Amino acid sequence: MNCKSILVLFAACAVSFSATAQSSPSALSLRGVPAGLGDEAAEAAVRRALLSQPATEEEVTKALSFMPDVVAEVGGTKITKKEIVDLLLSKKVSQQVLALTPESYLRTAMQQYVDQKIDTTILKQKAKADGFEPSEELVKTHFDASIRKLPAEQVDALKDQLKERGLSLDDYRDEIAKEKDIQENASIAAYEEKNFISKTEKAVNDEAVEKFYRENQQKFAVPENITVAHILIQCEPVSSLDSKEEKEIKTKADKLAKEQIDDIYAALVKDPASFDKLAQEKSNCPSGKRDNGKLPPFDKEGMLLDQSGMLDPDFAAAAFKLAKAGDFTKPVHTQFGYHIIKLLKQDPKGYLPLAKVKDEIHDYLVDKTVSEDIQAMIKAEREKGGIKVYDFTPAKADTKAPKTAAPSIL
Repeated sequence: MNCKSILVLFAACAVSFSATAQSSPSALSLRGVPAGLGDEAAEAAVRRALLSQPATEEEVTKALSFMPDVVAEVGGTKITKKEIVDLLLSKKVSQQVLALTPESYLRTAMQQYVDQKIDTTILKQKAKADGFEPSEELVKTHFDASIRKLPAEQVDALKDQLKERGLSLDDYRDEIAKEKDIQENASIAAYEEKNFISKTEKAVNDEAVEKFYRENQQKFAVPENITVAHILIQCEPVSSLDSKEEKEIKTKADKLAKEQIDDIYAALVKDPASFDKLAQEKSNCPSGKRDNGKLPPFDKEGMLLDQSGMLDPDFAAAAFKLAKAGDFTKPVHTQFGYHIIKLLKQDPKGYLPLAKVKDEIHDYLVDKTVSEDIQAMIKAEREKGGIKVYDFTPAKADTKAPKTAAPSIL
């Protein structure tokens, strides 16, 4: 199964998995009022807390009063206003967003959601006609296939999240398999896999991948970067907002951290080969025990090459001053505490080799082609007729509103 069908299925699963019960207005009101506020400020805080509450079905229905009960028909299947209301409720759109959204913008946004529902309905009908009826079995089959395609670390992370809820992977699969929306998404995924993905995966061969790599070389450029390991003795920096007592505590902790890092540095000077052992035993960074203090590669600005974050600029600057692999710094002070940094590897700027990005390019080309083919199919189905859309976009009198994008309701 290609990543597109995996995403279709898991996008639906995520909605079910992340849904949580909302606090009552009274509970939010109490939590929303900071201690010590005056009456007026307290009342304002309560109003803000109430406005942040998810809108009720009655409020959403009233806000969408401009919509007819049936908003579209696709091959005999009616798309109702109630479905759009339920969509907003499932996304927990807030009272505040609903109240502050001009009707002209709301009309435009809702027309876009109706268009999306039409596309989804076309896909559901195509899947059904091809024999893919929504079912629990279909969800379970695609769920298991998706899990097998995921990297081991992602599967482990999902298992850890589920464990906190007292669920196993199989429990979760069986739970979501009962939901109608997920069953329908699974049927669409199966239809796309058979009619688009499997065919496209065969068509996107090595020659197509290599051609894309050559023609888009700059996309695979890699700046000068280094890989280092570090030992961290953590201490919290003193802040101007700290009380006198807090400053005294932090100053003492900083002194102890500096003494500890100096002792580690002295030990390294005597025995440079002890770095890994000291990182495992002394470092306050999880990387110490996990991988002898090793960090992902980063560039001169401190940006991690995998784009997952940035390092402290003082840390990056000190690391880039190291001349050769095996060299280590004197203690370096950053916002996180004191570090000793060891250079493991230096790489000049260049390009990621084709072998390293081949699978990524292949999946990108497959997903792009599949998306274009599906959109072309949907367009063709729309052009055949048999689709009725009841227009409720802004009337001409409303078009004088500022020309900005419709607000994000979902």
